[in-house]
Parts: sequence; structure tokens; C-alpha cells
Amino acid sequence: MPINCKLTPAYELDPAEDDMSRTWTGWSPHHSDAENFEQNRGVWVLGPRAAKERVATFSLDGTVRLVARIERLETIPAKAAGARSKRAVVGHLLGKGDPAYDALFGTTVDGHRNPVTYIDGPDAGPSTCACGCGGEVAGHRAFLPGHDQRAIHERIARQWGNTLGFIDWFDAEYPRNP
Repeated sequence: MPINCKLTPAYELDPAEDDMSRTWTGWSPHHSDAENFEQNRGVWVLGPRAAKERVATFSLDGTVRLVARIERLETIPAKAAGARSKRAVVGHLLGKGDPAYDALFGTTVDGHRNPVTYIDGPDAGPSTCACGCGGEVAGHRAFLPGHDQRAIHERIARQWGNTLGFIDWFDAEYPRNP
């Protein structure tokens, strides 16, 4: 399930303030794909899930413009005091003939407002709900709506009888530090 980084039209940056010392970022029709990739491969908030991914796409206005193979993610230290470090994709662009590129380039991606999302990859198909009900879930979801809570409560009941039994066990096992 590839990572999709949503781009805006290109705009200038102050290299003294940008964490990667870039002079611009965003999609530029006046630059090559390699230049667009280099200027946009970071700085993103990428959680632990991103480390498992091998493909990144970069989209503008809901259409995939770049497809890259992820070799690794690098941490980019923040220049601003108190700001969080973010991450960047280290890898290489894919082109025609690569199965991931052929499946993803030019496709329409989600309209969510988050700057980083996960999209269905070339091998994506429906998967089964992780609660064990056998229902099919689409996209990146692991559970049908509400089934995550159902699965948690079934397991709590199996081990501790009910939620209060779990809470009593947890508080005894992991007491709060004063």
C-alpha cells in the first residue's frame, strides 16, 4: 500500500529556514521529474507504518505525478527551535515498464485533506476484517466499522471476564508512578 504525498503548485522557500535548505517545493511543470522528486521527497510527518512501505507516490490535484521506490526513510532535523523532526523518502524514481509505475502513474487518489495518505497498490484487493468475522474491508482498513471495538471486547471478556476485570488486572500489573 504505497504512501501518497500530496503536493501543491510550486512555491519558493527560504533555504535558511527550510529543514532541507531547499529554495522551492511543490509541483513544478518547468522542472524534470527528478528535480520535482528531489524537492518534494521530504519534509513529511511519516509514522512507523511508513517504514514498511516500498513505494511512494506524489500527487497534484488528486492525480499521481511521480512514483518512486523507497529505499529507506531519513530523519530531517528541524531547524526551528522546539519543532519536531520530520522524514524524507530516500529512493529512486520509477518509470514506464515498472509494474508499480504502470499501475499507479496518472491514477486518481483520495481527496482526503491529510498531506500523507496510503493508497491501494498494484496488488491491492479486498482484505478480510481483522476481527475474524470474515467480512471484506476495502483499502487500507483493517476492520469493518466498529469491529475493532468488538474484537477488543471479545478478547477482554475471554481473558478477564469483562472490562472492569481488565482494568483491575491492568492497574495491578502497571501501577501509576507517583
